[in-house]
Amino acid sequence: MTGEWVEWIANLNVRYVLLISAVLTLLRLGLTPWNTRTARLSDVRLSPLHSPRLYALNELVESAVLAFILVFLVIRPFIVQAFYIPSGSMRPTLLEGDRILVDKFTLRLREPIAGDILVFKAPPEADPREIEFIKRCVGVPGDVIEIRDGVLYRNGTPIREPYIASPPEYNLKIIGGHVYEINLYGQVMENNQIILDPHREAYIRESPSEKIPPGKLLMLGDNRNDSNDGHKWGLLDRNRVVGKAWILFWPPQRIRIVR
Repeated sequence: MTGEWVEWIANLNVRYVLLISAVLTLLRLGLTPWNTRTARLSDVRLSPLHSPRLYALNELVESAVLAFILVFLVIRPFIVQAFYIPSGSMRPTLLEGDRILVDKFTLRLREPIAGDILVFKAPPEADPREIEFIKRCVGVPGDVIEIRDGVLYRNGTPIREPYIASPPEYNLKIIGGHVYEINLYGQVMENNQIILDPHREAYIRESPSEKIPPGKLLMLGDNRNDSNDGHKWGLLDRNRVVGKAWILFWPPQRIRIVR
């Protein structure tokens, strides 16, 4: 229950933010008599309406309004935002129900790099609702990525991945900006569909993997064999990235930097 309240507060809708800010502003105005709103406390005779306690409450409400606007209309849209982990696709790095803070600022200054855990708007091929996903970036523009015999190769070098749940049970190639999976049964697939054209299938099997095109990223879940990710729906457009996973803040016993 506490976790649900944390998530609700951290991801308040803008309409609620504006409504609460308006209510706090009206409360602040109501605590200040009209004819003394511009007067200093020292110029006002102490009465129930002009007591130090009321003055302190007035200042508290004013500070709350400013803090609310700063956090929810400046910090959250442009700097940092909370995100809920809805599935096990990033196990063991992130578990179902974890809450993290997403850094939205860093990627305004630099491009994503291989190894970054990113939150992004899912392409329609992945989810027609285009909700936010979280996966690990394993390839950036110019990288040649291939998965072969359970090992990920980047530019011909095998990559050690101690964070994955288990080695992938599929092979993967990128050809002409398209991601192709060769599953356990030896079937060549694109966008989760089996390629039935024998000539095209033979071409994909025989061709080497190619560079990731500009403006694209390859995103895979750490739980490689149970993840709706790039090996199923292809490369991600860079402009869909929301931010970089930063801090796991809930539950308290798992608080840490996300890597």
